[in-house]
Order: sequence, then structure tokens, then C-alpha cells
Amino acid sequence: MSDETFPVALAGKAWALPHLPFRAIKAIQPALFDLYLAAGGPAMSSDSVAKLGEADLEKLAEATWRAVSHVEPTFAYADFLDLPFSVGDLIAAFPAVAKAAGLRAADPATAEASPRPGKSISTP
Repeated sequence: MSDETFPVALAGKAWALPHLPFRAIKAIQPALFDLYLAAGGPAMSSDSVAKLGEADLEKLAEATWRAVSHVEPTFAYADFLDLPFSVGDLIAAFPAVAKAAGLRAADPATAEASPRPGKSISTP
């Protein structure tokens, strides 16, 4: 892994997420895939994202907090939820959380190909 980081900014706070360990990924990745599918998968649009329900937004908030709490371990989930950020801010954090969890955008030239062994699966 590289020293690459993925910036998340919410409510005037900023975190540089590293590549996350498997312990964090196994809790974050299922929620990210659920959200991706709920927002339309490959056909995702701003309209479909705007229609995400409370349960989906809760999953996104928890996944984001889990990623942030990896770099700030004493940051309680209740304190995270008390931060004054918008749904749009949380959705803007989604790509950085996904990248920190090892998910990468699909290369259109190889989107139909099966992932190589040892590589993270991709989301558009």
C-alpha cells in the first residue's frame, strides 16, 4: 500500500484517510455497496442519490464515521452525528471513504473484465 490519503471534510473538520485495514473494510464495504445499489448502481444520478432514505443515509454516516474513527479513535459515533453537516456533505465524502476501503472506479475499457486475483472489486 502507498502513503496515499483520501480527504474527508465535514462540519469544518478534515481527516486524511489512509488505506484502511481489513478490520475497518469488512464493516464499511457492505454498507458502501448497499448504498451504491440503492442509488442506482451504474445508472446513479443526482436524482437517485437525492432519493436515498433515512436507513441508507444512516449506513453512509456509519461507514464514514468508521473510516474517520480509524484516524481519530476517540471520536464517538454520537459525537460524529452531532456535527453540523448536510446530506450533501456526507454524500461528497462517499468517494474518499470508498477509496480508503480499497474500492476504485472501474476503467471503462476493462469494466466488463473480471477482477484480477488480489485486486479490489470496482464501483463506477
